[in-house]
Amino acid sequence: MGALIFLVGVPALLWTVGGNPVRRLPAWPQVVAWFDEPSGRFTPNVLAGAAVWALWVLWAVFALLLVAELLAVLTRWRIPALRLPAPLHRLVFGLAGTAAIAVTSVVSLTGEEADRSAAVVASAEGGRVIPRQAVARGPALIRVADTRYVYTVERHDTLSRIAKEWLGDADRWPEICRLNKHRHFPRIGGTLRDCNLLYPGWELRLPADARPPQTATPAAPPAPSPSAATPSASPSTGPSAPSAAVPAATPDQEAAPTSSSTPSATPSARESTSRTPIVTATPSASRSASPAVGDIQGSTAATDEHGVQLSPSSWLPWSLAAAISAAVALVWAQRRRRYTGEPDADQPTQLPPPVLQLRRAVARNPDLPKPEDHHTETPALVPDLAPLPPGGTGIVGDGAHATARAALVAVLASGGPQHPDARGEVIIDAATLETLLGPDTAALTPWPRLHIADSPGDLLAVMEAKLLHRRRILDEHALTDLGTPRQQAPDEEPLPPFMLITHTPPAGARMRAKTALALGADLHVSALLLGEWTHGPTVEVDPDGHATLVPGQAAEPMPPRLPVLDREAAIQILTTLREAQTGEPPALASPAVPVAVVPLHANRTDSKPTEQPAVTAQPDATTRKAQLRVLGEPRIDNITQPGRPLRAKALELAVFLACHPDGVTTRDIGEYLEPDARLSQADQRVHTNASNLRHVLGRAGTADTKNAYVIKTAGRYRLDPATVDVDVWTLRDLLRRSAIATGPRRRDLLTAACDLYTAPLADGHDYEWLQPHREAVRRWGTEAHLLLADDLIHSDPQAASDLLDKAIGLDHYNEALYTRAMHARHALGDADGIRTLLHALTKALADLDAEPQEETIALATQIGGSMAESRQHRAGARVDARSSVEQ
Repeated sequence: MGALIFLVGVPALLWTVGGNPVRRLPAWPQVVAWFDEPSGRFTPNVLAGAAVWALWVLWAVFALLLVAELLAVLTRWRIPALRLPAPLHRLVFGLAGTAAIAVTSVVSLTGEEADRSAAVVASAEGGRVIPRQAVARGPALIRVADTRYVYTVERHDTLSRIAKEWLGDADRWPEICRLNKHRHFPRIGGTLRDCNLLYPGWELRLPADARPPQTATPAAPPAPSPSAATPSASPSTGPSAPSAAVPAATPDQEAAPTSSSTPSATPSARESTSRTPIVTATPSASRSASPAVGDIQGSTAATDEHGVQLSPSSWLPWSLAAAISAAVALVWAQRRRRYTGEPDADQPTQLPPPVLQLRRAVARNPDLPKPEDHHTETPALVPDLAPLPPGGTGIVGDGAHATARAALVAVLASGGPQHPDARGEVIIDAATLETLLGPDTAALTPWPRLHIADSPGDLLAVMEAKLLHRRRILDEHALTDLGTPRQQAPDEEPLPPFMLITHTPPAGARMRAKTALALGADLHVSALLLGEWTHGPTVEVDPDGHATLVPGQAAEPMPPRLPVLDREAAIQILTTLREAQTGEPPALASPAVPVAVVPLHANRTDSKPTEQPAVTAQPDATTRKAQLRVLGEPRIDNITQPGRPLRAKALELAVFLACHPDGVTTRDIGEYLEPDARLSQADQRVHTNASNLRHVLGRAGTADTKNAYVIKTAGRYRLDPATVDVDVWTLRDLLRRSAIATGPRRRDLLTAACDLYTAPLADGHDYEWLQPHREAVRRWGTEAHLLLADDLIHSDPQAASDLLDKAIGLDHYNEALYTRAMHARHALGDADGIRTLLHALTKALADLDAEPQEETIALATQIGGSMAESRQHRAGARVDARSSVEQ
């Protein structure tokens, strides 16, 4: 509208007021007379004509600049910069360029806030705003792992050139795009939204296997910011752990976020902080790191009625996205099962960004099924996900490998604990697997559903063995297909479908493969062959998944689009699926996925621990703290004053701030709580919700201090521990102090912690950012119950048994609680109780398609057997005593 008014309305107004400007041009005799008669030079008519023409010329200049900017935005065509005298250059470009982009950015970004990266860049010297055309060449930074190099951005530079020089393959530019897309560059401003636009001053991250060219120059290490180098000395906040606090918004801290679980975070440093964040996965770190961490919360995958677009080279249908999303719940349940009570053992890591994006997209789709049980969160995975016909299918084209990776994921994601006959299996040879996923495939083994053969010949042998086994089962029950064995033979082993993925067999093995596939047509066997398959249909797939049959072939109807996955996304999704199904942590931990949980307290081996005072000190007689409760249903207790109700988003903000005691910046809160809003809108909503939360907390407390309860210092919102009592902070402090206490004092602290933890964090709410925090707090509660049970088991085994029964009710997947409860039952002489615990554990783990560990079964058998022998010995002794009396 603004552009239209300026281009059409202004000249119409000039024409109406000043008339036709051509008619105001003087004739030649008038020009001669103007020079001959000085008295007639500045008549009203002459001055009016000059003014009208000046306005027309000024409008033409501005219109030219506006049209040029519109063409640049809409066509990506770079127009050469117009060089004018310096004063006029600053005036024209500063005003016209800024005004043009202020209008056109609304159109180009579809309603988002005007992106500074497409219009202006702040000069490093003076901070003034200048047009992008004036910065055509300049230095940028390229980061490979922890090393930064200086790179000169040239006019018309592309990611393909960088990929060719640093990765050896120009076609790998999408990997660089995914690593950096949506990253904000705070040093000069701007966000990478269009991978065709690169500007000096940005810092681009490259894959870990990048090799700098010989001409690359390492960049000087950045000077640490004062906030990052020196702990705060404010008595109100206390010293902060350097790695536990939310990192400042500097490029280097964004690029290399640290976790307090790293060796640099010493135990003393961890314990010295008075308000340690529960989780270190901060928005700024997650949005700016590599794709394993990037865009965890800050980006939304594009969706439509057919599927989810994770990236330009990754698209999945909704059925597969729902299956992967369901696997996320199983991952967290498996981690609960593995936790042994040791604070530093098996630290959980944040899930990969593609998995989180899929889960987020599924959660926002009202047409997809949600978890059947909110507490267990173990829904059945969606079966029958591979959209390929039975038998062999050849696949060619630029998207062949991406489709094969997606098919591998689809088959391994199918089925679930409640659908054993739909848990597909994959047979693949090592060479094909390396072609699809690269050399680092050790993290995917062992995996019972993934059979890796050494060679194509061995692969066909495994396939033939499975076909013979299935045919034998059908013959035993006089059946002709696999659709009825479950009804006629319910105790028969599951016979799920399996897919063969390999390259097209060589000429000598094609007939063997054709025969095997023909025999397996009615045995739920299919094959995906990389290359043209002369004995069946061959599909040509584009990089975006659109598929067409090779002309001259007939086959069953194919979907118009097949799922596709790039290599990195496929590896991350497969690693998540393996952990969900096997319960084993990844064999190779990815360095790009940060450890999420902060250690709760210092190492117990510290020789001179110092006890820290509790964050929530008892209020005096005149001041009552507001009571914020986030364990269980989040709420604010003891609201006595009338006023406005608590908003739902304000309640979520309260839980979020309770999980980040050191505070969080406005922008980071907005990225987690308002990820779909524009930046300005998100900031405004955060301020509104913080005001509402402060108001409601004020209705529950009696503090008279201005801006109490929710305070903002150094640009960070946080709950004021002097006026707000938060139960999860109390739980943390109780456990921290119990780690350095002894005797009755330790028991009292652990008892208080166990009494406090009676429900999960924010029970009944499923915030997108909540799960890592909830798992951290769940571990605190489990650890408290295990430690107190160890103290009670010898002096009061009945109390220990009751305590562990309560803990099992809170976390019925944790195997360590069951084994400790078996010891308590053994101390009580309750053999039936031991068998009951083993049965309950077996039933609970069946939800995860898992069984108790061999050590747990052996423990139950051993202590149960010893108790039986003891009873027999006592019974025999009583018989001998009665015989002696009778004699």
